[in-house]
Amino acid sequence: MTYSYIRFSTNKQDDLQQQQAIKEWALPRGIVIDEFVKDEGISGGVSYRDRNLYKLVQKMGPGDILIVSEISRLGRSMSDLNLLITQELKPRKVRLVCIKLNLDLDCANIKAIDEMLLFSFSFAAQLEKELIQSRTQSAIDARKEAIKKDGGFFSKTDRWCTHLGRKKGTKAPGAGRASGMAAMKKAGEWRDGSALYTMVSDEIAHGVSQKDILAKALRLYEKHPSIYCTRNGKPLCWGTLSRWAKEIQIGI
Repeated sequence: MTYSYIRFSTNKQDDLQQQQAIKEWALPRGIVIDEFVKDEGISGGVSYRDRNLYKLVQKMGPGDILIVSEISRLGRSMSDLNLLITQELKPRKVRLVCIKLNLDLDCANIKAIDEMLLFSFSFAAQLEKELIQSRTQSAIDARKEAIKKDGGFFSKTDRWCTHLGRKKGTKAPGAGRASGMAAMKKAGEWRDGSALYTMVSDEIAHGVSQKDILAKALRLYEKHPSIYCTRNGKPLCWGTLSRWAKEIQIGI
């Protein structure tokens, strides 16, 4: 049996990208995916034992294949990844495939070089998670300091804010909540169908610099302005790219 595991946040675009990468890898090799198992809205820091991933490995046996788009989909904790491989996949003699790392591993016969590679990759996954958390906390701390020093700060939409989040005990009006929900849904639908947003997500996932991503986006816009444009029909700018990058990185 061949299983594919996908972990993603609330960003459906990430779900589709992982599925596409797995299918593109399996098709030329004549491999048929018997089942896609997913964990939606689950952080990579959550132990595999608390995810659908644990239920999946429990039913796997010798010769079964587990395919993921990248090692971080299995988790971003070095210790947890080590337990998953040594205590679950190895005794079950499962074949593990990590597409973006070009890693095809027979867990029943793990060699020293394989363990070294897995250690390196799991270290990188954990480090990335900690960097994301650090950047998020730094942004929060900076806003707290601005509130303390200047009485507030300007949001990304240029709105003056005097506190973080919603004031305690207050609720958004019903119409406001409905409008906000509709706007979020519309934005999500646009992202899911946007060739530009998909390209940016893929490039960020592959570690391409924002400078190179912007240059590529502008080249694509010159050739296909109606396809590789932002939601308002304009070419991608640095500000929009930076905002998208933060959204994508936090959702990883």
